[in-house]
Amino acid sequence: MRIGVTGARGFTGAPVFAALTQAGHTPLAIGADITDAAALDREIAGMRPDAVLHLAANAFVASDDIAGFYTVNQVGAFNLLASLARHCPGCRVLLASSAQVYGQDASGIVTEDHPTRPANHYALSKLAMEIGADFWRDTLSIIVARPFNYTGVGQQNRYLIPKIVDHFRQRKPVIELGNIDVERDFGDVRAVADAYVGLIEADVTGPVNVATGQAHSVREVIAIARDITGHDPRIEVNPAFVRTNDVQRLVGSNERLRTIVPDWTPPPLERTIAWMLKA
Repeated sequence: MRIGVTGARGFTGAPVFAALTQAGHTPLAIGADITDAAALDREIAGMRPDAVLHLAANAFVASDDIAGFYTVNQVGAFNLLASLARHCPGCRVLLASSAQVYGQDASGIVTEDHPTRPANHYALSKLAMEIGADFWRDTLSIIVARPFNYTGVGQQNRYLIPKIVDHFRQRKPVIELGNIDVERDFGDVRAVADAYVGLIEADVTGPVNVATGQAHSVREVIAIARDITGHDPRIEVNPAFVRTNDVQRLVGSNERLRTIVPDWTPPPLERTIAWMLKA
């Protein structure tokens, strides 16, 4: 299939291009700004892809740019869906949402049936995208992926694990962090890319978690990096980095994903961090 990809130049874009190529598809970068409806429509009209992976997003949860979350994550996605409905009816579309939509009440192993209760504007903008996509379900084949936290080579250092890895790589004596006891389902961007390819190929709809099913605290991430490098920096908790509305523990069930993509296997977190440290 000829598969268009928004956000192709972003962190997830390169692994997705590699995974699509490996699976025998032809990935096509959608370069138009998704907030520019006219420019995006012209590109879609000329490209006419068989399917689209929508990755483009304003994804830094701690950002104060509230309007940016909705302009990009909600309205931008609607621009894309409207254009695809006009020019590519029947097109298969994967919308990359977020496990953040489950909110602070999520605990234990979170399934796709868990109620959604966003705790920040990033999460709310993603849920708004999911709900609004229903307007195009009679024209397009839409699947929503809800990835839990994931990381890897190429992710910016303003995100948690790349920041930790960078401090260990440079053997800095001190690292300032927020709450190091929060627990997350930390995945590998390469495994997320493989999951997206499997989902875009499948004839299913509805939300699907992309998760490892394993929770690790930030403290554990630090310990893994310490074991690999032998470096032992002093950890200082900076109150400015502690989010008041943060979710304490978020780990996802991947049962539905494994049913759809049976051979999907995420690597252990230790392997992902080692890959990042060596990059």
